[in-house]
Amino acid sequence: MSETIRSKSSAVKSPSDLPPPRDRKGIRSVSPPLSNTPLHRFNYYIVLFATLAMAFYAWRLLQWKAEVGGWWNLALGKRPPGAGAVVGTATASPTSTTSVSSKGSSSVEDRINDLAAALGMPSSDLAAAIADAVREHVPPASLSSVAAHEPSG
Repeated sequence: MSETIRSKSSAVKSPSDLPPPRDRKGIRSVSPPLSNTPLHRFNYYIVLFATLAMAFYAWRLLQWKAEVGGWWNLALGKRPPGAGAVVGTATASPTSTTSVSSKGSSSVEDRINDLAAALGMPSSDLAAAIADAVREHVPPASLSSVAAHEPSG
């Protein structure tokens, strides 16, 4: 018997304390993955996978180029004037871009009127809702200083 069987701290004191030996083989032999695949077929699979991956990334690059307005904007990281802030979002509606571009710069009142028209509600209701939200979230001192610098008209 081995020394570990005879040690006093071991639970095994004699060979009868051990389980009976196994009658069957414990582990069967398994071939490594792809060992039965010929090398030329494996190479074709790798080339096919690489081609599909490159086609997908080329397609995504072309989509990205179309969203930012061309290769030059893509290279410089610029965005066209009507594009959204996040890549993949829809661009601004044609009515809002034409109204802003034809007038130059629009006032806050014009933008509120445009938003109310887009939402299909009266502009006075939208302006009142915006004013309430501003009063709730802006400190009174800031509101009074803005009102003092605002031309009355």
